Amino acid sequence: MENKNSHTNNDIFLAQWLEGALSDTDLKNRISDQDYNAFIKLRNALEVSEKLNASTKDSFTKIQEKIANKNTPVRRLRTARWSMGIAASILVIVGLFSVLSDTTVTHQTSFGEIKNIPLLDGTQVVLNSKSTISYNQTDWKNNRQLTLDGEAYFKVEKGSTFTVHTSNGSVTVLGTQFNVNSTNDFFDVVCYEGKVGVKTNTSEHILLPTNSIRKINGNSSQPSVTQLLKPTWVDGESTFKSVPIRYVIKALEDQYNIKFDAASIDDSTIFSGSFPHNNLRAAYITVFDALQIKYLQTKKGNIKLRY
Repeated sequence: MENKNSHTNNDIFLAQWLEGALSDTDLKNRISDQDYNAFIKLRNALEVSEKLNASTKDSFTKIQEKIANKNTPVRRLRTARWSMGIAASILVIVGLFSVLSDTTVTHQTSFGEIKNIPLLDGTQVVLNSKSTISYNQTDWKNNRQLTLDGEAYFKVEKGSTFTVHTSNGSVTVLGTQFNVNSTNDFFDVVCYEGKVGVKTNTSEHILLPTNSIRKINGNSSQPSVTQLLKPTWVDGESTFKSVPIRYVIKALEDQYNIKFDAASIDDSTIFSGSFPHNNLRAAYITVFDALQIKYLQTKKGNIKLRY
């Protein structure tokens, strides 16, 4: 009986809080910490929804309709009968909350696709082909962290610390422009503006403009310098400097949705150069002819490489 009364009181307190009759402090003093945190998440989810210009009008209209269909009276909390109405309302609100509480946002690209993604703080992300980013939008203002698998170019708005997590390490900045490429055992970070902190399992680095750091196949991090003002892939051309050919082959596969059989070549051969994103024939010539590698299409979308 005690638990039942407790749930009823929580329903009443939530209704009062939603109406503005209870402050956050009053609500916290009347319910458990677990229930209080759940109610706060509900409000945060609604605020995020407003920031994203996602109207909740239809959702609340549906709530009212569902309540009406149940012939449940919705009244001010001035009579004991209101507890029955709010109990039904809570069930519908919880249904809405279960949708809004999934606050992880994911963006991904397909073969040959480049996507421009604005974040909640004004930060711009350009996502390269076959790449994914994900982040929690609820607490984004105070906790700017995202996870990257693949390659992305960031133009970060100044504010709280901004961190990119990858399987190979993390990149931390306050406000700057930089590129991160993290796929399997390849990790490359280039700073174009501001200052970038890079941390791997074995080392830490501070990058200034034109500085870059690369780690391949678990080997020691290798610093270098670039003369570029931004990564060339955002304008339709992938550029490589002293990279094993296997990573260039992977980039070709991601751009053109093809598959290479490289078993007959030495895929550790170093390549420096570039290939276009809009001309596969030209890409073959600029990459493989320079290394005297022959390429033969065995069937649609499958290319065999040999000397």
